[in-house]
Amino acid sequence: MKRAILLLSILMYYSFAGWAQKSPWTFQQCLDTALKRNISVNQSRLSNELSRINLEQSRANRIPSVSASVGESYNIGKNVDATTNQFVIGTFHSGNYGLNANYNLFNGLQNNNTIKQYKLNIEAGNYDIENAKNAVILSVTTGYLQILQQYEILKIAQNQLVADSVQVDRTQKMLNVGKAAEGDLLQIQSQLATDYLSFVNAQNQLDIARVTLMQLMQIPVIDNFDVEVPNLVEPGLVLLQSKEEIYQISLAAMPQIQSSSIRTKSSLMAVKIAAGARWPRLTLTGGLSSNYASSRKQGVLQENYPWYSQVWDNVGQSFNLGLSIPIFSNRQLQSSIERARINAKTAELNDLNTRQTLRMNIEQTYTSLKAAARNFDATKIQLKSTEMTYKNAEKKFNVGVMSATDYLIQKNNYTSSLSNAIQTKYNFIFQSKILDFYQGKAITF
Repeated sequence: MKRAILLLSILMYYSFAGWAQKSPWTFQQCLDTALKRNISVNQSRLSNELSRINLEQSRANRIPSVSASVGESYNIGKNVDATTNQFVIGTFHSGNYGLNANYNLFNGLQNNNTIKQYKLNIEAGNYDIENAKNAVILSVTTGYLQILQQYEILKIAQNQLVADSVQVDRTQKMLNVGKAAEGDLLQIQSQLATDYLSFVNAQNQLDIARVTLMQLMQIPVIDNFDVEVPNLVEPGLVLLQSKEEIYQISLAAMPQIQSSSIRTKSSLMAVKIAAGARWPRLTLTGGLSSNYASSRKQGVLQENYPWYSQVWDNVGQSFNLGLSIPIFSNRQLQSSIERARINAKTAELNDLNTRQTLRMNIEQTYTSLKAAARNFDATKIQLKSTEMTYKNAEKKFNVGVMSATDYLIQKNNYTSSLSNAIQTKYNFIFQSKILDFYQGKAITF
């Protein structure tokens, strides 16, 4: 049995070696890494950047557009000289040059309403980014607490192995002096093997929890990953607000509420944009043009007419004020307006659904927190009772007045109570953190 104890010591040493990492990750480091690398968060940022580009484009639509054109041609045979509008037989080259400007004076306020809509979309997008971050925070919190819980469960399993090893050694000595039956030793050894299996399972669950957290952080899975174990204060239930009061606080704190509300306003602005297409459009255009032909001559002596002189002499200007009045568009305008109105109603329903979902989540968390508090108190009472019973049974078994079967029943009851106490404690911590989170409080450990 000394070999068994030595083996267990070696196993626990290597198990703790993973915990003794020089630089374990704190909760904040895990969270910062996850927020930086999370794909959904980065996608939300890029989506908002597209809205910013659209906003800049809609602002630019309010200023005139200017374009220039240059055309050069090489003419052979009989062609029209663009500068004189006469036929020329021969070979010559010509050029046409233009500068045009177009300004939208009025288009049913569509430009202004589009700018307002994109501003709303950007504001909603900022809240969408925060909402994506919140989803990451909750996931990392769950993964971090799962590791802490598995640490404690693994520690219990290790302590049970040590206790079993000591008990096996003691029972062997009692058997040697005739104070214990061989069956008792076999039962204790069987319990040692069972608890060793529990230890292996606990280690496996801890490894899985580590992998899960690393995947949430979106970093490569490594064997020596570890988190810092904070000093968690025993939780206590202090509910100073009702469910309704917490819900009212969360309406101002949760970004998804702000986002859905703003997107409803954006959809109403889209209705105005669609309705603006019914209004007449007033546009102002202006142009500056000139041309050149190598075949053109000047003066009585028909001297060469230089390029720069022709271009300057042939400059022409034009201005145009245009009014476009929509009369019939095969119902396209009406259909666009109706679609925009339906989208606005859908946005209102989405906003209502978001609020109802938040209310239900708060009600569920509030109820779960009270249940977790009751379970935690009950398991503490159970743990205290089973611990006293187990210690009493251990004393009786050590002096030979209790069978191994009865002793192991009390021991397993105590172990089960320890496990239940850990699970209810961390469930209590998690529910309390979530309820604080809904009220806009940062999650810290």
